[in-house]
Amino acid sequence: MAIFTVRPSVPEKDPLRGVLRAKLTAASLLGLKLKPGDLCTIRHEGSTGVPQGDEKFAIAWEYSGTGMKDNIVQTSKALQEMHGLKLGDRVIVEKAQQELQDAGSVQLRPLSGGTMDLPQQFWEHVAAMKLGISSDCLAVGLSIALEVAPQVQDFEVVEISAVGGTPAPLARITKETVFSIADGIVAAAAAQAVDFRPTNIGGAKSQLEEIRLIVDHLLRPRSGRAPAQGLLLYGAKGVGKSLIIDELAASGWKAVIRWQPGAKLPTTFASSTLIIIDPQDVPSSRGESASRVLLKEILQLFHSIKGKPVMVVSETRHPNDVHPDLRKRALFATELEIPIPSAIQRREILQLMAQDEPSLDSDILDSMAERTHGYVGDDLDALICTVIELASDRTEADTRAHPKAALAPSPQNAPSINGNHVQPSYSTAPASPNTSRPSSPKPPSVKVTLSDLAAALAKIRPSALQEIFLETPTTRFTDIGGQTTQKSLLINAVTRPLSLAATMAKVGLPPKKGVLLYGPPGCSKTLLVRALAREAGLNFLAVKGAELISMYVGESERSMRELFRKARAASPSIIFFDEIDSIAGARSGPEASSSGSKDLNVLTTLLTEMDGFSTMSGVFVVAATNRPHALDSALLRPGRFDNVVYIPPPDLDARKQIFRSHFTKYNYVPTARGTEEDVWYFADKTDGFSGADVVAIWHRAAELAIDAGRDKVTFTDVEEGVSSTPRSISREALRGFEEWADSRMTGGGGG
Repeated sequence: MAIFTVRPSVPEKDPLRGVLRAKLTAASLLGLKLKPGDLCTIRHEGSTGVPQGDEKFAIAWEYSGTGMKDNIVQTSKALQEMHGLKLGDRVIVEKAQQELQDAGSVQLRPLSGGTMDLPQQFWEHVAAMKLGISSDCLAVGLSIALEVAPQVQDFEVVEISAVGGTPAPLARITKETVFSIADGIVAAAAAQAVDFRPTNIGGAKSQLEEIRLIVDHLLRPRSGRAPAQGLLLYGAKGVGKSLIIDELAASGWKAVIRWQPGAKLPTTFASSTLIIIDPQDVPSSRGESASRVLLKEILQLFHSIKGKPVMVVSETRHPNDVHPDLRKRALFATELEIPIPSAIQRREILQLMAQDEPSLDSDILDSMAERTHGYVGDDLDALICTVIELASDRTEADTRAHPKAALAPSPQNAPSINGNHVQPSYSTAPASPNTSRPSSPKPPSVKVTLSDLAAALAKIRPSALQEIFLETPTTRFTDIGGQTTQKSLLINAVTRPLSLAATMAKVGLPPKKGVLLYGPPGCSKTLLVRALAREAGLNFLAVKGAELISMYVGESERSMRELFRKARAASPSIIFFDEIDSIAGARSGPEASSSGSKDLNVLTTLLTEMDGFSTMSGVFVVAATNRPHALDSALLRPGRFDNVVYIPPPDLDARKQIFRSHFTKYNYVPTARGTEEDVWYFADKTDGFSGADVVAIWHRAAELAIDAGRDKVTFTDVEEGVSSTPRSISREALRGFEEWADSRMTGGGGG
């Protein structure tokens, strides 16, 4: 396998001769075991140096003219257009596995632009006369022009049958070759040839199916209306837009052209042609002079392909970044979003990425999918690479430190994370079948653990934090101990407008727009909202307030508007602002924000959206804060956050529920008094602890059990966990929340 750079070849005197030749030096032909006239294949060089895309056929030919080098392959313009090559491309040339055959019959299809005034039989005779003499070889997809003054007619080779009747992509023309002109019904064959059904892209089934239908409608029109010819993919960086376009290009088009500014396009096109425009060459909406030049060229491009079986595809971060003149029905008619994947979609992507990686078991992939909110395909790929590297380094370090333990694992040296027992990341090497002499033990196998995953997540962060993350959470209300009143209030506020809309309209009760949850950290505010979205069956858009803040003027406000736009498009939905005080801080007073007009603009945009300048139908806003006294008072006026709900530390009953669930989860061994007595004992001892504090207690207890060589947690372990875990919520902090609530009730302000 050798890599060559595409260069133009010197045109032949007869334009029909030699158009399919791939010209190489004698040394290159010798190295590839090719002789002049042999059939060879050309493929683009992939990112890792391996061939990429389908095989394209050409005729190997020797050439030693001026400027020719061993790393150059010269090709005709016709061959470049047919195979989607451009000057400067790096390609891999190899000897074809099959031999070049003689053509028994060739079928041509007239292309638009000619008159076809003369009868079909006439052109068949002309093809036999001219091509049988002038052309040494023809290939399916090649466009040729036949001239009989004053008439010129363009044709495309749509089918070649070798002597014997077998189909051939490229064959040698002889005097016995029979030419026929197709009756024009070739669209179905072209549509069958383009088969866009990628199997290596996960998490985008509906988008891939929509693209398949767009291609099908283009190549097999159903009605007199012109089908869409322009497709614009948009979405965050790393979601897979380029991957989808690459797969589309490799799905069987007769020609793939990578458009370049200033490049002259062919006057005729194959029966199915894909034109790819690099996103850097798409004119922006900002109106720079360079964009105006590009705009003119692309408008001319769309004009030249009108009514032809040609599709133009490109990509962008957001459609608003593209010049508005291109966002019309006759141009980029279809704008298709490739979204940031949900948890289920991330699981599909991870399954594909890890199918040949034995170190990642199903449980790890499940955990990885659940803990990578906002990660795109590129992020997940980087995460897998990182977690495997970390697991390999840990396994190697464990083996050096405890060589005997690596061959005889025990619970005492099993890795753990937060007290959770994890299977050892090594295995006993199998005995060698050769017993004549001892063999060296095999290196321990690598197995990724939860601790490896936690370390990798700390290193690999989502690359699209400015984007909006849409998914349906898996948390349920039953997973959260206590908070019965708060759960009831939340579910009623969300479900009533959906199930009792007619009744509410009759009594004149408008739906609530939002709920503000406040309280000390670690008391399940975020879990309550996620459970609310799950119980109500709503789409869930979550964003931390600080993630909306951008250093660029206007970007934060645009992100806020985009958030609400997505919520309306995905309604019924919940928008959840965590740490809302970071974007809605007080504009005056001791808690006033120090970031000035930037935060003010974001707050104003939020208030505008919630006040209904754009319809809020089917959208419910929930916000959470640990600092309610720092919020701007305008946010708490009626019609915005209609309910302000305090989420306190869990009470006695709530703590009992939490301990009951953890007894099962952490494999607890009850005392002789019984499980329920143990529940009462620990719930009573943890008065004032937050839910997160109780979880920390159990993590500590599990660690103590593992350190002692046990796989069960005892009463003593939990009691030690209670005594060694400090309360994270002080009495003073709780009084601060109570004073803030009192000030609201007495009209003392909300911010």
